[in-house]
This record gives sequence, C-alpha cells and structure tokens, in this order.
Amino acid sequence: MTLATGRRNKSHRPKGSRQQGFTLIEMILVMALLVVAVSMVSPRLSGFIRGRALESEARRVLALTHAARSRAISESMPVLLWLDATVGRYGVERETPGQKGDPLAQEFTVDDNLRIAFDQAQRLIGQTLTSTRTTGLLPGISSSQRPTTARTEPSIRLLPDGTIDEDSPNAIRIEDSDGSVLWLVEGSDRRHYEIRTGLQ
Repeated sequence: MTLATGRRNKSHRPKGSRQQGFTLIEMILVMALLVVAVSMVSPRLSGFIRGRALESEARRVLALTHAARSRAISESMPVLLWLDATVGRYGVERETPGQKGDPLAQEFTVDDNLRIAFDQAQRLIGQTLTSTRTTGLLPGISSSQRPTTARTEPSIRLLPDGTIDEDSPNAIRIEDSDGSVLWLVEGSDRRHYEIRTGLQ
C-alpha cells in the first residue's frame, strides 16, 4: 500500500522478508581493509606533510622579508630580519627599537622538523659579493656605529631606500629532517629574496 506522500507504509511488509543491513563479520572485514589501506598510505602522507611544512616555512620567511622591506621604506629607518639558528627563531624589528622597544616587532619559531640558517650563496649560485661579513657585528654596521639596543643575532638589514644592505647574508637555507632543502636567495637587484629549490 502506498501513502499519499508517495512513501511505502512499513507496517504492510510481506511475511518472511528480512530487514537489509550489514552483519558483524562484514563490518569487521571492511574495518580490517581500511586499516591495511591507511597503514600503506600513511608513510607517503607524512612525507607530503613534511614537504608542505618546508614550503610553508619558506613562504612565511619570504613574506616576512617583503614586510620588513615595506616597513623600512615607510618608516625611513633600517629594519632587521634576524635569525637565531640555535633555537630556531627568527623575526623582524627596527634596527634601533628605542627606549620602549619596537611595538611592531614580530617573532616566529621554526617547526621542530626544520632547521633554518643564513648562508653566503656565492659559491653555490655564482654571485660575487662586494664584501664579506664580519662575525659578531650586525650587517653594514661597524663596531663604532652599532646601536647599543640592537640585536646581536645574524640579520638581514633592509634599508629605507628599499635595498638590502650589501653586507647582509644573501641566502637563507631551510632544511627538513629528511634532507630536503629550500633556499631564499637575494635577487640580482638587491631588493628582494626569491625561493629556489636547487641552486645552479
């Protein structure tokens, strides 16, 4: 019998018909197949996720270089992109933060599976540097010019004219725990960095 709504009336079921469904054995069999499939895919998936973390970190550092450059131009003051490779932290702040510090300073922590460090990439990409960086000093600042409140970590110095100080490291190396590497390399115009997977 059919109801006015077009649905069958469940009370008029032919005698001897069974209700359709899954048995317990069928459910256990399907679950076992799912466990096998997931165990085969998960190692590949974890590699994919690590690769995405590496790319995501590189894009975040690249965006930070753009933000630091824009800030140096708009405030007419040098801005530092500093990096502490030993603890896996990096950030941006004004070169001379003032007595109350830099209210717009930003700090980030690198994922536990990644390592980040500055590098001079002239040996890797054929660029020649006009000068070499003195260890222990901020790039582009002699010991007599260095502000007393400035950071001591290695840093990229972005100048108010939109360029990168010539004494700044020209490459940032981001490495995954499985050995995959992405580079942020200074552009030929000394105004930006770009991501490279392999250096020619």
